Amino acid sequence: MPIVLGIVFCGMPLQNLKAQESEAFTSLFCIAPQIGTDIGGTIPIPFSAIGGPFNAYPKLNATLGMRFFLNIHPRWSLGANLNYKTIAMDADARVTNQKFKGENTVQYFTGTSEMSMSFQILELPLYVEFLAGSKQQHGIQVGAFAAWVMKSHFITYANKGFIGSEPDRMDSALSSPQVMDFSALLGHWDAGLLAGYEARIFPHIRMGLHVMFGLNDIFIPGSDFFDYSMKQVRGSVTVSYDLVRLYRR
Repeated sequence: MPIVLGIVFCGMPLQNLKAQESEAFTSLFCIAPQIGTDIGGTIPIPFSAIGGPFNAYPKLNATLGMRFFLNIHPRWSLGANLNYKTIAMDADARVTNQKFKGENTVQYFTGTSEMSMSFQILELPLYVEFLAGSKQQHGIQVGAFAAWVMKSHFITYANKGFIGSEPDRMDSALSSPQVMDFSALLGHWDAGLLAGYEARIFPHIRMGLHVMFGLNDIFIPGSDFFDYSMKQVRGSVTVSYDLVRLYRR
């Protein structure tokens, strides 16, 4: 019995010391590499401008990046990501009186068309994160992002239909598919809003879900080719590993 009591009393200071150490040191700054998948594309704004069904087929692509966050409060942190990703999508649509503006002409197309688009992006999201849960294992994020479009293409294929100089007028019918490449009219920058959720599933591993809404038209200002704008919408699923952590007392 004396031996048992001695072990208990000797172990108590060690447990108190571990508890003090865990309370004395809190995570201040973290750098984490992350990987994931991204899916999305562009949608017409307003959507009613298409004038018919619009079927989108976004492609799943890999996302590579780094995540940085700074704790400013036990429940709040500031975060930033640096991501490289490719956004790609195919689509087909039945359009009615879709306006195309050339240098000196305005034409209206009615019929079926297909689109193919791809954007290689370097993206910088900035956000505020609220940590919920008894162990701050759930993060709710809101913020904004800026993106540099390094390489892109946007091609449409008019398959069947007719073209007129006025709405509902047929000046000529399409005898064969026509290809229109708008890649030279695409812009190189985007910015928008984001919302996200991350969960700590292991001490150093977090899994996240993010949705982003671009506010810029994908075409350069002044191109004015369509009578509507097209903006990017995308979502991503990521996994990150806390590689570097800095602590404070």
